[in-house]
Amino acid sequence: MDKPELKVALIGSAPASIRLAPYNDPSWQVWGCSPGAYGVVPRGRSNIWFEMHRYEPGQTWFSPEYCQFLRDHPCVVVAEPRPEIPNGIMLDYDMLVKKYSPYFFTSSIAWMMAHAIEIGATKIGLWGVDMAANEEYEAQRAGLHYFALIAAQKGIEVGVPPESDLFRPRFLYGVDEVKHFHVKMRARREELNQRLMAAEQAVQQKQHEAAFIRGALDDLNYCFQTWPDKTNYLEPPKAALPPAEVFQSVVFDTAQTSTEVPAATPSVMANFR
Repeated sequence: MDKPELKVALIGSAPASIRLAPYNDPSWQVWGCSPGAYGVVPRGRSNIWFEMHRYEPGQTWFSPEYCQFLRDHPCVVVAEPRPEIPNGIMLDYDMLVKKYSPYFFTSSIAWMMAHAIEIGATKIGLWGVDMAANEEYEAQRAGLHYFALIAAQKGIEVGVPPESDLFRPRFLYGVDEVKHFHVKMRARREELNQRLMAAEQAVQQKQHEAAFIRGALDDLNYCFQTWPDKTNYLEPPKAALPPAEVFQSVVFDTAQTSTEVPAATPSVMANFR
């Protein structure tokens, strides 16, 4: 007798594929987790919700709306009973750890995969689950790989949409270092690091230049605001010219043959001191 089909869609919060899950296909059970997913999964579509974290209302990830969602959900799998979650069901994590070891339960999705295996899932799909490299989730990937292998050994089909790189293997330690792709990627990374260093140095130089100009502007603004004389100096100021009678007091004898210029009177000299 064939085993009854039990297809389980595990839903994370990665935006690349969370909206691609089979929400409109009733042949799939939908299991969700994460405050980042409850607002995307169509309301009423999730059969089970996993909330394995400590219940902490007031924290950013436990918004009032999410707490209300947990309170209203018909089936929430939890790590500890909470009166605020009346339909909470304790996960038998001691049994799972004893069976699969404590080394691979690195995320809520890992607990969900183990639970799906235990209840006899025939097909497990993961949507909204990337565990992308260079993020905190990278350390969680191995746990999902482990349970995916366990499921495959039991004949359970496991898969992700092409928008996910969850099952993309990492480099083979040491061995892949001699391959063309690895060598090229390292050379490209070194090139980009050098360009980044040059760009950062240029930015620093421009920042120094900007600081100098800013100081010059501050000095200019000081002079502009402080010096009171706002006269337009478009011609020599008349006040600076000697009075006309000073020039009239200097008499030249045009009949003199001497080339000597008479000395200016003391009053003229006084005007130029």
